[in-house]
Amino acid sequence: MTERQTGKPFLKRLGGFPYRHKKLSVVLVILAGFTVFRLVSGQAAPFGRPDGPEPVYVELGSASFGDMRELGRYYGSLSAPNRFLLSTKAAGEIKSLSADIGDRLETGQLVASLDDEEYVLARDRAVLSVRLAEAQLAEARANLELAESDMRRQSSLTQKSIVTQSEYEAAENRLLQAKARLDVAQSQLQSSRNQLADAELRLSYTRVVASWPEQEAGGTRYVGSRLASEGQLVTANTPLYELVSLDPLLVVVDVIEKDYPKFFVGMEADLSTEAYPGQTFKGRVLRVAPVLSSDSRQARLELEVANPGLRLKPGMYADVVFVFDEHRDVWSVDEDVPFRRQDGYVIFQADTGTGTVTQVPVTLGLVENGRVELVGSGPIGTPVVTLGQHLLQDGQPFKVAGDAVLPPLPEVGPKAVVEDGAGDGTGHSAGIGQGGAS
Repeated sequence: MTERQTGKPFLKRLGGFPYRHKKLSVVLVILAGFTVFRLVSGQAAPFGRPDGPEPVYVELGSASFGDMRELGRYYGSLSAPNRFLLSTKAAGEIKSLSADIGDRLETGQLVASLDDEEYVLARDRAVLSVRLAEAQLAEARANLELAESDMRRQSSLTQKSIVTQSEYEAAENRLLQAKARLDVAQSQLQSSRNQLADAELRLSYTRVVASWPEQEAGGTRYVGSRLASEGQLVTANTPLYELVSLDPLLVVVDVIEKDYPKFFVGMEADLSTEAYPGQTFKGRVLRVAPVLSSDSRQARLELEVANPGLRLKPGMYADVVFVFDEHRDVWSVDEDVPFRRQDGYVIFQADTGTGTVTQVPVTLGLVENGRVELVGSGPIGTPVVTLGQHLLQDGQPFKVAGDAVLPPLPEVGPKAVVEDGAGDGTGHSAGIGQGGAS
C-alpha cells in the first residue's frame, strides 16, 4: 500500500518529516497548507499570474537598546595561598593534641605536646655539665693568679740574685701552663653551655606550636585536617596538621592563546560557585604567567579573591567571567536574526501598517547571552523578523505565523465520501487510486 493510500492526514505525515528546527517546520507546514487551500478553493492566483508575490509567514520580535560586553568565561578551583603541613621536630609519643579540624589558630599557639621525659633528663645533664665547667674555670683562674704571683716573686728574687735562673724558668712555665688551663676551662664551659642550649631546644620541640610570619596577608590560619592521634609514636618531621589561610583565596585558571593578550595584572573578574548559586564574588588578577605551555598552548593565571566572611573554601569549583570589552548604548537582536547573504548580513524590519518587510544591511559586533550587536545601527523602532527571514526579499509582504488560520483540508484516501453522486450510487466511498471516481 502506498503512502497516498494509507489515508493518514497530510499534516500528520508532514509532521513526522525530520526537520531540524521545529519552529521553521511549523511555519512551512502552515504556509504550504494555506497555499494548497487557496489553490483548491480558487482564491489563489495560478502560477505566472501577475497578482504580486505571496506573503511569507514569519515570526516577529524586537531589537534591544543598551550595553553589550565581550565576555571571557573560564573555570578553575579555589585554593589557599598559604597552605602547609605542621610537623614535629622531635621524636616521641604524642601526649596531647589541642587543635582539630576547623579551629582558628594564631601564631605561637600551642597545638600539641610530646612525651618530654627523655628530653628533660638530657637538659638536666647539660645543666650539670655547665656547672662543672664553671667550677673548672674558676679553679683555672685561681691557679693562673697564683702562677702570676709566683712569677712576680721569682722575677724580683732573680734580679737580686737570690734564686737561680732555673727556678725562674720553672716559675715562668707554671704561669704558661696556668694560662693554657684557663683557656681549656673557658672552652669547656662554652661547649657545655652550647650542649645545654641544644638540650633546651630539643625539649622545646616537644611542645608543637603553630608559627608563621605575622606580617603575611591573612595572618590567621585554620586547621584544614588533623593527621595524627594522641598516643601515636612519631619521628621527627611527622605531619600533625594541615594549616591553611582562608582570606584571601586564590583561583587558578588556564587561559587560551587567543585570549592571553587581553589579561593584565589588576584586571577584575566576577566569580560564582555551585555552593552559592546566583551570587557573585569579586576577583583580581594577581599573576599572569609569562609563558604558555607548549603542550596545551595555555597560560596559568592566578586571581586573588577577598573572602572576609570565609564563605568560600579551598577546593570549591569557580566559574570566572572576565569583561574584555564593553560598548554602551547600542542596538542588538537575537543572535539568529541576522541572515547572511552574498554581500553580507541583513535583517528584515516589518512594517505592520503596509504588511511588507524592508531589508537592512547590518554589521555584527559583540555577542553576549545569545544577542549580537548591530554596529553603527540607527534606532530600530519597528519589529524585526526572527523566523522565516531566509524566505524573504526586500519589500515582500508578510503575515505573522501565529495569526494563520487553516481551514480543514479535503480528505483524500479510502474514507473520502463522494457527495456529488459520482460514486457507485450505494453511498460507499471511492478511494483515489483504487478504481473509484476521481
